[in-house]
Amino acid sequence: MCEFSVIIPTYNRPRLLAACVESVLAQDFPANCYEVIVVDDGSRRRTVRVLPSYLDGDRVRYLRRRRQGWGAARLVGARNSRGEILAFIDDDCVAPPGWLACYARVYAAHPDADGVGGGLRPGARMNVAGRKQYLGHLARFNRLNAPLGVRVDQAGRAWFTFGGNRTFRREVWLAAQAGAPASWYYDDYLIDLNLREMGACIYYEPAAWVTHRYVLSVAQRVCAAYRYGQSEARVGPSVVQEERGVADVPRGRWQRLKAHVPEASVLDRAWYAATQPLVWFARRIGWLCA
Repeated sequence: MCEFSVIIPTYNRPRLLAACVESVLAQDFPANCYEVIVVDDGSRRRTVRVLPSYLDGDRVRYLRRRRQGWGAARLVGARNSRGEILAFIDDDCVAPPGWLACYARVYAAHPDADGVGGGLRPGARMNVAGRKQYLGHLARFNRLNAPLGVRVDQAGRAWFTFGGNRTFRREVWLAAQAGAPASWYYDDYLIDLNLREMGACIYYEPAAWVTHRYVLSVAQRVCAAYRYGQSEARVGPSVVQEERGVADVPRGRWQRLKAHVPEASVLDRAWYAATQPLVWFARRIGWLCA
């Protein structure tokens, strides 16, 4: 049995998927100690066209399903995996060559670990929406793990890790996934809650980082908002409030935007602010249509 099963859910991002798969196949780690599973969540056929050159024997497997969201795609990959440890990476991430080796060292140093999460680093390009998303990811991590005293820049025990870059012992993750709805969003948060209640031992190691693409178009923001609305309606307001923390308030939005992206031009910040009502509206529509 291979040690790691790297699971990559994807939807309509062939160029990003190709970069992600290439980075995983280029690991400084024995090729016979990990497999790669690409789970296509109902993409258009152009996504499939980038994969034939990577379908190399048993190292890369391709699974296609009708579109149901990231949570369902991850579950399909996990159920079809052969590795002892599941490694989840999003299709808009790129792993450095030492990514899996770093995870292997943490598991060797902490044999009691049921899971290990890694860090996120932004790519060379970020637009205003991407910068906001990146800061939100960091703030969410720090807030949810504050009771344990761990932050994004330090290793230690954690309750919550980044959904786009983390690993778990296969049987532990499958047990924690049971009962968590395979929704578009919040599935990783609900699984983390289940792991905490199970008393699972989760470590965080920022050195096991991946590069995440933080460039979001208006169309991507609107689509994601609609899916967030659907997910929020399904998981319930109590889960949403706990996961998001303090609800968004309108006061001082422009001042906060300037503070978050001081390097952005006034025009870029104005465009982001002008398109935000579309995002809020899409989220509400998603909630109503769930």
